Amino acid sequence: MSIAYLNGSWQPLQEARVSVLDRGFMFGDGVYEVIPVYQGKPFAEDEHLARLATSLKELHIMMPRSEADWRELFREAIERGDEDEAILYVQVTRGVAGSRSHVYEDSEPTVLITLSPRVKPSLDHRLSVVTKEDFRWSRGHIKSISLAANSLAKNEAISEGYDDAIFIRNGKVTEASSSNVFVVKDGVVVTPIADNFLLHGITRAQVVALAKQHNIPFEERDISQEELLAADEVWVTATSIEVWPVQKVNDQWISNGEVGLIYKKIYNLFQELKCQSN
Repeated sequence: MSIAYLNGSWQPLQEARVSVLDRGFMFGDGVYEVIPVYQGKPFAEDEHLARLATSLKELHIMMPRSEADWRELFREAIERGDEDEAILYVQVTRGVAGSRSHVYEDSEPTVLITLSPRVKPSLDHRLSVVTKEDFRWSRGHIKSISLAANSLAKNEAISEGYDDAIFIRNGKVTEASSSNVFVVKDGVVVTPIADNFLLHGITRAQVVALAKQHNIPFEERDISQEELLAADEVWVTATSIEVWPVQKVNDQWISNGEVGLIYKKIYNLFQELKCQSN
């Protein structure tokens, strides 16, 4: 069942309302987190809370709840929603201003938490992606609700017959519109360095840790567009899709569209990790 917590009040998701003067509505001035729920428990909760704190600090927004309060709210959302597998969405904006102004005012942050059933995507569908110039701002490590550029790129890709876009900045891969990118070449897993041009994905970090723990050859470094197209395997990672294979980039098949052996190993290890965490 979908449910929402808004500034202290629990209500049906469809009934939640915020002021038109909320800076999240006016300026996209806020941050968010998306936390998977497996077997009735938040997954990688510590990591998501740490990134939420970092994003708020970067935008100079006051942390509106203590860590203990967040954890309690997450558990209450899961209990009220009565879902074993779900998506917890957390959004904090700078709050409601007295008037529309670029200048910050002292205001109480708006806190929104929603819980919705998790829709499991089918692995039968392997992604087809197109590369796009990364024209976004240079603070992509902040999980900001200002996602117009990401949405534009994804919808352009869809209109062109693809599933998603992978951003290229100065000839190098950064990330996809809402996920991190991995490639495999000659048995080595490679992903771009987590710098300020891309989101430091929680699923990305889990996959990196799994590769290191299981002695899978791994590198964090720049990936050129040429390397992306010449890869033996390409995957993307995100909370909603976990680890997902890409079969085509710019209409070019990746290993004839077959799912790679290292992808299969990482995918299975991630499924095991989910079970162990609960």
